[in-house]
Amino acid sequence: MPLQAAGNFRELEPGSDEGPSLVEAKGKLPEAERSQVARYLTTGVVFAVSSGTLSDRFTGEKNIAPHHAQTDGVWHWRADLPYYVLRYGVALPDAFLQRMRDLDWKCPVLSPQELNAFLEQLAFEGEVRQKLRKKQEKEARERQRAKK
Repeated sequence: MPLQAAGNFRELEPGSDEGPSLVEAKGKLPEAERSQVARYLTTGVVFAVSSGTLSDRFTGEKNIAPHHAQTDGVWHWRADLPYYVLRYGVALPDAFLQRMRDLDWKCPVLSPQELNAFLEQLAFEGEVRQKLRKKQEKEARERQRAKK
């Protein structure tokens, strides 16, 4: 099963052009689930850490979350996602919300072996995406040359 990214909003660095819009996601998560979702996200396993902190994209408020990434072994997200869930009720993928419900809102604790497997798969999928992107860029350049 491929790993899934949540909260990869195109307005956040390093956002994906294909990702959902943070602005459009605002207010879409039901109030009744926000605290449970935020708690689940906050308790995810940290798998990547960077220096510095993250800022609120809407207000510019600084230090809303540390600059790291978390996972439940299937989904991964930025550390500021719980903030956006609680403060703005941003929508998350239905499949991710269903996983949280199925797990009774308790984020799994990963064993060292599970975390290593997650990291290996994440690295592999990143390499595949990079190769695909390079291939697409090469094909686009070839199409441009053929038009000339």
